[in-house]
Amino acid sequence: MANPPLSHYSPKFANKAWADDGKYISYYRHSYANQIKKCPKGWKQWGRKRGLWSWDVENSLNKDLETTANLVYKKICSYNELTDDERILWSQFLLSQLVRTPAFIRYENTSKKLFGITKKPKRDRVGCTQCMDIKFLANRDWCMLLAHEDDFFVRSDNPVFMTGFIELPNTCLFYPLTPMLCFVACSMPKNWNAFTNKPNKTTDYQLEKDAAHFFNYHFAKASDESLILSPHHDRTTAEEMYKEVLGVYPQPPFPLHILEGRNPEMAFESIRKIMSRTDGCEYPCWQPMELEPFY
Repeated sequence: MANPPLSHYSPKFANKAWADDGKYISYYRHSYANQIKKCPKGWKQWGRKRGLWSWDVENSLNKDLETTANLVYKKICSYNELTDDERILWSQFLLSQLVRTPAFIRYENTSKKLFGITKKPKRDRVGCTQCMDIKFLANRDWCMLLAHEDDFFVRSDNPVFMTGFIELPNTCLFYPLTPMLCFVACSMPKNWNAFTNKPNKTTDYQLEKDAAHFFNYHFAKASDESLILSPHHDRTTAEEMYKEVLGVYPQPPFPLHILEGRNPEMAFESIRKIMSRTDGCEYPCWQPMELEPFY
């Protein structure tokens, strides 16, 4: 029987910008020592885990999504405005990134056991351009955060940081593109309509010195077991922060719930219980208040 694939939950093209001379520095939670350690990793050796999904899904991710998404990624990193179709594709890619991490799949498996769900969709990590939830991302205002020349952004094994349910206007989504550039799908005013809104042109924001570390704190805290940074950014301040907060509160699996009139507080509580039951600890309420609102 063939081995299951090394499932790429964080694509190589999206990780490569953090490699210096072909290597990253990875901070990770040592499973036996229960300590945060660090080590160098080759640029193709991070962001993958064997057996998260089938070969069919791995091949579909590569052929039907990432080959084209890579072109859009390069266009965004070059500060070029996207077409409407490219916005849809980029939104599909980000939502796919959100649901294909080991942490999300771990929480999803708990949910399936709780509710007796056995069906496995063939393209459950790829998504599609016709999915309605894409509108909640594509029709937000977007912006780019530019790190100060002395600062940087990290990339975690939960590379998408989302502050709440995608249906809620005040939700923000953050996705570091390079050590110096972070994509943001902004929170929107209360009267925002995801199906009729025409988003503004993407705006660039130059951050003040040390401001990127504020975002890195949240990215590191919401990681699962590891993050990467460029070796020349691995300084004492970084080491102290990541060893203290890495994985303290992993990215909540918000797509496990569709609100559709459900009380958001009840849905947040349900997600918290799923995470607590899965990880064997009692997570507090999810409150990334410092990053909301962002419009």
